[in-house]
Amino acid sequence: MAMLKQQLRLLERITETISYNLDLDEVLMQVVALVSETMKADSCLIYLTQDHHLILKASKIPHPKMINKVALRYGEGITGWVAEHRKIVAVSEKAYEDSRFKFVAQLDADEDKWEAFVSIPITYKDEVVGVINVQHRKKRQHTETDLSLLKMIATQVGGAIYNAKLISETRMLKEALETRKVVEKAKGMLMKQQHLSEDAAYSLIRKKSMDMKKTMKEVAEAILLTLSL
Repeated sequence: MAMLKQQLRLLERITETISYNLDLDEVLMQVVALVSETMKADSCLIYLTQDHHLILKASKIPHPKMINKVALRYGEGITGWVAEHRKIVAVSEKAYEDSRFKFVAQLDADEDKWEAFVSIPITYKDEVVGVINVQHRKKRQHTETDLSLLKMIATQVGGAIYNAKLISETRMLKEALETRKVVEKAKGMLMKQQHLSEDAAYSLIRKKSMDMKKTMKEVAEAILLTLSL
């Protein structure tokens, strides 16, 4: 009963983290910390998919400097196998002897000492968006409750990833619309005050952007400020 309460509390805390935090990186790090604490794991890692690779995005171990620098292909190691086959892998002992296991030197010099290894696919709308790994240095029999809990966590994380993607796309669209509005205004002012054609005005803004290594929006804003004086 105590374990069940602990696991329910974990789900509640993860739900709270996802609900009140829009920073996906922070959410993933919190999930790693909470899962590690509840399952007394020696290591917990979360990979997200990108261009048919799995990129390390959050981890208890190794050092944070490895975040975004470790990439596995689909089918590579247990993690890649899970992403490719969309199935859970739970090894209770001698995970390093599993035929799918791959030693990743960047992660941990002692990675080949992991005894227990469970890897869960993170999916959203039937699409694999990542993988969660939980590792122990000692043998551990993963119960059905353990696996069910991790599957529920993976589902929550999948939703958080999707929401973060929507927010990012919305921000990008908003930025694109704002850029277009400012560029159009600067283009119109160049056409009026310097008697340039529409194409010439646009080409001038684009050339300045490339030469100055600034965004079109920044160049357009500078032009508006200069021509308004």
